[in-house]
Amino acid sequence: MKPIRHPSRPPRGPAALVVAAGAALLAGCGASTPGTNSVSDAEWQALAAPRPTPLPGAVRLALAQVELLGEPAWPAEAGVPASLGVAELIAAGLLRRADVHYVERRRFSAAVEAERAGRRPRGAPPAGVSPGAEISASVVWVPLGAGGGSLEVRLTDVASGRVVQTQRSLIPSDVEPVGVARAAVGTILRALGTVGRRPAWSDPLAGTAPDEYVASGVPSRALASFATGIGAEERWRWEAARAAYQAAAASGGFFEAEAALARTARLRLGGTLGES
Repeated sequence: MKPIRHPSRPPRGPAALVVAAGAALLAGCGASTPGTNSVSDAEWQALAAPRPTPLPGAVRLALAQVELLGEPAWPAEAGVPASLGVAELIAAGLLRRADVHYVERRRFSAAVEAERAGRRPRGAPPAGVSPGAEISASVVWVPLGAGGGSLEVRLTDVASGRVVQTQRSLIPSDVEPVGVARAAVGTILRALGTVGRRPAWSDPLAGTAPDEYVASGVPSRALASFATGIGAEERWRWEAARAAYQAAAASGGFFEAEAALARTARLRLGGTLGES
């Protein structure tokens, strides 16, 4: 597949949905931010851990949409909708892996549209060039009552539009966002393995992509900091995003916050949305 450059017409279908969601968050996010002090470029460099190099055979995977029909609790004061928050948790969980090549889609598409219209926000990184996704994953969580719910992952071949795999996991109805995101990552990986699109990889961290829902143990204050980081990063407020993600990661075991922090540092230092 050829690299995707700036499109000649607006995206349609799922791409239009993610562009609209990104624009809504950019326009309306009211996340509060912790007190921040600027750090040196040397400190930013230390935070900018490189992305893992994808293994041979790792599929280029994008998130099409995340839909929570019964939304789990999410820090309301951060101004970030639960569906977008869980989508960012899933993205961070995929971003650190070598057995998939995660392709940023939502923010990349929004950035392309902004650049084409001549309204690139101040401080925003360039869109760059995307490698293009081979498979897109959609995630839907539906509470079923009686203490349970269904987490469905659907994989779609981007070139043909054909659904190539659907996997479902039963999870409790009383869940928290980090656990939902990790269960979604595990279900995505299981679906990729079913269609032979996941190379073998030994994850150095345990419990990052469980086969079934497991409560993460991430404290609510860390989740609130992560949500604040999302809001700041979406508005390209680098120092606020850094401080929030660092506060989230300080709780320990919150590897999604560490992945988001490294991505923020790469973008702050000149990376592009198509590469970082």
